[in-house]
Amino acid sequence: MIEILQEVTDWEYNNGLYHVNAQGHLVQHNDKVFKSPLKGFSKARRKFKKIGERIDPQVSSDVKIVVGSKGQKYVIEDNKCSCPGFKFRGQCKHTQK
Repeated sequence: MIEILQEVTDWEYNNGLYHVNAQGHLVQHNDKVFKSPLKGFSKARRKFKKIGERIDPQVSSDVKIVVGSKGQKYVIEDNKCSCPGFKFRGQCKHTQK
């Protein structure tokens, strides 16, 4: 899934719409769609409000999206999970379901 976020940071710059994929990479900003996701996108020191979500057309049918215990969404592809636990230990509860 791709989350659609409205930036609500209180500053002098224009706030925009950000489309962020399940890995946290930016796939679209306002009307500009990127050819490949931008991995350097950061939410640090900024405020966002989720205004919607849409299906990611780049995700193949063998990819699963799971919801973590606190509502986070993780992607499982080739039995590898995008959660911090899998990245640290190489295994997690999401891949064992």
